[in-house]
Amino acid sequence: MSVATTLWEVRQELVQAFHIAIIHGIVATWQRCDSLETIPQEPDFVGGLVLESTPLIYWVLKSILAPSGVSVSMCAVFCHQKPEVAFTSFQKGTCELGDVLFAYAHTPKVGLCRRNALLCQAKASAKQPYHIHISEKNQLCLYSNWPDFEYQRSSNLTGQKRFVTPKAPHAGAQYLLIDDRPPEEPMSGLLGFPGTYPIGCCMPDETLRDHSHLASELFDLFIFRTGRPFEDRKTASQKHDWSHVVWDLLEAGMRNTFNRKISGRYLSPRTAGGTIDMMDGSSFAMTTSLVPLSTATEILGWQKASILYAQESDIPPDNHIKREFGEEPEAGVSVVLIETSEREAEG
Repeated sequence: MSVATTLWEVRQELVQAFHIAIIHGIVATWQRCDSLETIPQEPDFVGGLVLESTPLIYWVLKSILAPSGVSVSMCAVFCHQKPEVAFTSFQKGTCELGDVLFAYAHTPKVGLCRRNALLCQAKASAKQPYHIHISEKNQLCLYSNWPDFEYQRSSNLTGQKRFVTPKAPHAGAQYLLIDDRPPEEPMSGLLGFPGTYPIGCCMPDETLRDHSHLASELFDLFIFRTGRPFEDRKTASQKHDWSHVVWDLLEAGMRNTFNRKISGRYLSPRTAGGTIDMMDGSSFAMTTSLVPLSTATEILGWQKASILYAQESDIPPDNHIKREFGEEPEAGVSVVLIETSEREAEG
C-alpha cells in the first residue's frame, strides 16, 4: 500500500490532527506574548507555527506511517532574517521571497524520490477578504508574474539570479492569511468552533480569499494535490529555476540551526528565543530512523544531520557552534522539511 493511500484512508482524522496542531501553535504564541505583555505580530505567529505546531504534526505522521514500515523525519527551523529579491521586469522593486517553506520528500521502495514544496508569504489579519496594500504590490508581482530576480542581502546567495517559469501564479507559492484576533474571540478559529480555523491559504491576487485552511492544504501537499514538485539537487543547480529556489531556501534555513544566537526559550523541544530576533535559527528535529534523511544529509552532511536529528539529547547543535557576537545571521525563509521513506530495510 502506498503512503498516499495510507494517508487518504485516515484523511479526516489526519486533517483534524493537523488543525489541532496549528491551533496549538497559535495559542502558544498568544500565551508567550501575554507573558511578555506584548501583542503578537506576523513573525510571532510564523514562529509559533514553525516551532510549536510541528512537533505535534510529526507525532501524528509517525503514529500513522511507522506501523506500515514507513520511516518519518521532520526538521522545522525558524528564520526571521528573510532573503530579499530584486527584479526589473514588470516593475522595479524588491521584496521578501517568503516567510515559510513546507517541503516534502518521499522515497518509495522502488523508484526515484518524489519532492513537493509550498512557499508561503504570511499576512496577519482578521479581514476576509484581505486587500493587498500598495506597499505589498512587489510581493504580489513576484508570486503572480515570477519576473526573473536576483537575491539581495542574502549572504552567499547575494547576486545570484533565478528564472522561475511559467510566468504565472502556481500552487507552490501562496499566501497564508493568519487570523490575528485573540483566542477568546469565537471566530478567531482558536476555540475549535465548526467551520473556523486560524490560518487560511490563498492563491496570489489583489484580493486574498482563502480556498482552504492550512491543515487541509498540508494534507494535499503530502499527496501532491497542491504545492509544486521540485527536482533533485544536481538537476536543480543546472537550471536556476523553481527547483533551485527551493534548494536555496532549504540550505539557508537548515544551516541556520548551526549558526544562531543562544537564548532562553524553554517551553518547546529544541527551540530558543525570547524575542523574534533571538529565535532566528531555532529548530525542532526528530526522526524515527536515519534512513529518510537523504535531503537533510545532502544539505548538511552526514555528521551534522546526525547531530541535528539526534534523539538522545535536547541540546541543539548550535550550542556547539556559536555565532560570533555582532555577526549577521544568514538570511533564510523558515523551513519545515518532512521526509518519509519505505526503504527501512535497506538502512
